Amino acid sequence: MELLNNTVIKLLLVISTLALSSCYYDNEEELYPDYLNACDTLPATYTNNVKAIIDANCATSGCHTGVAPTGGLFLDTYQQVSTIALNGDLSNRVIVQKNMPPSGPLSGCDMETLQNWINAGAPEN
Repeated sequence: MELLNNTVIKLLLVISTLALSSCYYDNEEELYPDYLNACDTLPATYTNNVKAIIDANCATSGCHTGVAPTGGLFLDTYQQVSTIALNGDLSNRVIVQKNMPPSGPLSGCDMETLQNWINAGAPEN
């Protein structure tokens, strides 16, 4: 009889363990909502951060690259982008007015990255 009681107890422990562990649900979005939306902007450099934003939103569309860029605004090289950024034109057009690129404004993270890069003096690396 005691053997039966031990077996029943062990069986109940196994079943309850399986039942409780099967109810566990890991959902990264619920567990770490701020982590997934976090914007890592410091320290921003042209090579590590800004070039990818420019390439994806300004250069690949052909607007500000090539022989005859829109508005005469060349964004092909670090020197061109940093000069425009430090003169305030990039901040005024992209960050403040949010009217570029024509496909729609940049994400908040991209705008914050650009602004932090400008505030840091537009470092290349």
